[in-house]
Amino acid sequence: MDKRKSNRLITLSRLDYTAGDVTTIPDKSDYPIRVPLEKGNADEFYFMHKEYSLTNSDDSVYHLPFIFNECGTPWYEANLYFYERSMEEDFSRGGYKTTDEIRIDASMLLDYKLFCEDECIDYLDFSASRAAKRPSYRYSQYLLHRDDVSPKNLNKRTLVVYKFYEFISKLPGYSLDMTRVDKTKQAFIIFQNGFKKQVTLRSQTVNASYQQKPVPIGYVRDGGEDLRPLSNGQCDELIDVLNSGVFSVDERLIHLIALNTGCRKQSIFTMRMKHINQLFKSLEVAEGLESLHNISQELKDEISADGTLVLKAGGKTGIDTKNGKPQKLHFPRSLVRQIHTYAFSKESAKRRKLFEQQYGDILSEDDMYLFLSTNGNCHYMAKNDPRYRQVKTRPKGEHTDYLKEKLFRNVSASFPKSFTFHWQRATFAYQYYQHLSRLVVYNGKTKLKPGQLRPGDEIRKIQIRLHHTNRETTEHYLKLFVEFDDKLVAQDGYEEILFKGIF
Repeated sequence: MDKRKSNRLITLSRLDYTAGDVTTIPDKSDYPIRVPLEKGNADEFYFMHKEYSLTNSDDSVYHLPFIFNECGTPWYEANLYFYERSMEEDFSRGGYKTTDEIRIDASMLLDYKLFCEDECIDYLDFSASRAAKRPSYRYSQYLLHRDDVSPKNLNKRTLVVYKFYEFISKLPGYSLDMTRVDKTKQAFIIFQNGFKKQVTLRSQTVNASYQQKPVPIGYVRDGGEDLRPLSNGQCDELIDVLNSGVFSVDERLIHLIALNTGCRKQSIFTMRMKHINQLFKSLEVAEGLESLHNISQELKDEISADGTLVLKAGGKTGIDTKNGKPQKLHFPRSLVRQIHTYAFSKESAKRRKLFEQQYGDILSEDDMYLFLSTNGNCHYMAKNDPRYRQVKTRPKGEHTDYLKEKLFRNVSASFPKSFTFHWQRATFAYQYYQHLSRLVVYNGKTKLKPGQLRPGDEIRKIQIRLHHTNRETTEHYLKLFVEFDDKLVAQDGYEEILFKGIF
């Protein structure tokens, strides 16, 4: 942030009692909580509504942006706007509301305020008969002629301005016609699955469409990221290195969970002690069964037909997933035994103790992270972690970068240099596909035996394990797997010609 903005935008570390109903008039029946007025006289107090005393949750707002006018006074409308937004709690995904997005929007709204000041524009004056002379339109044109503002960023900035005015228009004492801020119309977006979503189109929105880069040879695009599965030989090399002793037990298990379940790093790093206890309990039940056929529906939620153990993630489980989407993770029994052994090892207990020494008892034993650093810190902060709102910079799995560097120091020169931790998701899918392919029966007249599949069933099973909403994404995986060997041969041959003589 430049110096001009840094003097105008600050962050309030914590605002307390935001759920309270405040008055300066005491009333014994309704306002029993008496709080001294800071910097006031000894007999001056404000009083909190009695219902506040029944609230057990932390209603504080953390890291709230606060903007000043050029003269040094608070920008009333903007600060009220961001405060009101911070109060819009949403616990539907099992996490805490944060001010991350609000702080970004505050910076953009301050840019608008600075523009108005530089151009001597009254940001509340929309009386001009021509739209091009009004503040929001002038700002939109200004952004349009800036080379360093992309169409997508322009749309974000003008939307921040529009939402701000939309809030002001509803405040008492403000007469603001939103049709003079921007012209809008309603439209529907129709998705491939037939779902329709109503959206508001603004006249100041510019075309931000872009042509996606082609998917490289041997890769598949999943969630906007290009992934490539390791070949069988490369996967074997990875496992050999993991078992060689250069990786610690927890580092090896982190990789093995990714390779055996296909889940993302946020799910691995937000697993808790209660989850491994649940898996181990399911393991004990599964080992006591003579057969997996005709088991109760309750057991089917814990033990899959292929013998893997099921762990629910997303929602309010405490395990973060992409977009908070509910998922079922499938763990091989041997892996659960290894994780359980580590979870109750002296090293693991030592790290949990270090966490408690730093942060106290904010997490129960059941909710304690399964994987902690040697310093007792989490690798990825879960959204239902009590500290989630309180910190500005949260760990988001950067530990995988260290694991990748460590891996590269111990693999052969032929191991893919562009490998990332997330490749293990595609590698899991490839290994699972090879397993399922052997179970497919192509003769439609043949009666299937237990475990056998019809053509197409393998796609559905991979789609379920990877938690793809659209079957098309999974079909891209399948297409890659079918042609995988040929594509790798072609790519390697091209690179050999391209780099011949350089090294």
